[in-house]
Amino acid sequence: MKTNEILEDIYRVRAEHARECNYDVDVIFAEMREELKRLQAEGWQVVSPAPREKETACALREEPPKKKQGQQP
Repeated sequence: MKTNEILEDIYRVRAEHARECNYDVDVIFAEMREELKRLQAEGWQVVSPAPREKETACALREEPPKKKQGQQP
């Protein structure tokens, strides 16, 4: 399988950061919040992703047409 250099670099940086934080998720997120505050102080605009729509089944089932009055089944 072909390797993607960009993804490999992202994985490497991610692993280094986790190792520096002693693999503690609370520390990782605290650093992320601090970085976010720093970027906002520098004037960067930070936006939240759009809310996700409720997930639906892959196959949609249609309701049968409603019978009109006087129709035979």
